[in-house]
Amino acid sequence: MKLSTLNSKLNLLSVGTNSKTSKGDKDNNLTAIMYLSSSDTSGYDVCAGASTPACKQECLLWAGRGQMTSVQEARKRKTVMFFEDQPKFLEYLYNDLNLFRNFCLENNLQGFVRLNGTSDLNFINLIVKECKDIFQLYPEIQFYDYTKIYDRESSYANYYLLYSKSELTTVDQVKDLVSNGKNVSVVFESVPANWEGIEVIDGDESDLRPLDKSGVVVGLRAKGIAKLNLKKGIQSGFVIPFLNVS
Repeated sequence: MKLSTLNSKLNLLSVGTNSKTSKGDKDNNLTAIMYLSSSDTSGYDVCAGASTPACKQECLLWAGRGQMTSVQEARKRKTVMFFEDQPKFLEYLYNDLNLFRNFCLENNLQGFVRLNGTSDLNFINLIVKECKDIFQLYPEIQFYDYTKIYDRESSYANYYLLYSKSELTTVDQVKDLVSNGKNVSVVFESVPANWEGIEVIDGDESDLRPLDKSGVVVGLRAKGIAKLNLKKGIQSGFVIPFLNVS
């Protein structure tokens, strides 16, 4: 099966459509992402940790292909299905993951799946089949997510969580997470080597977060509306400006 054929069969996941994940899809790795309609743009809130209007406005929901109306409508339909017909949504997700897992096995690939491409939902203990959640059903897949919910923890070896800094997150909170071996993503105007005495790695080189070293800041560059706001001189606090890096 070709990758294009796999994508045509998927209802919720997308494979090979994100430029950053494509950078990491080498050395026998392949990444699938599920994009929903972020924050409350669908009428349902999928981002409990969304901090302020700036966070919502500058969300990656509006970056890249996300700016297209057809893409936004598709994401809204998926999101509404999650809340209004969850059994159907989970059946679609189960079928998608079966297809993706089988494709990876047939092609000797390590599969990575990011369930929250533009959302922050908790899929832990969400029973799908056989009294198991997603992570129990697919131990051969490495799942990962970014989250702004700092008390969310994963006990699964195949589910990695990267914590994300918002404009309301204090430097002390970031340092506390890092000192405990956690990683925190921070959006910068220009990714530095260090920030507030913490080592920064370039998170835009690929999106395979489970492969990152521990106890660092994952630096991300401003994209979409966040990047445009920087050019206009608008500082919402969501992006760390170049002059504020030390």
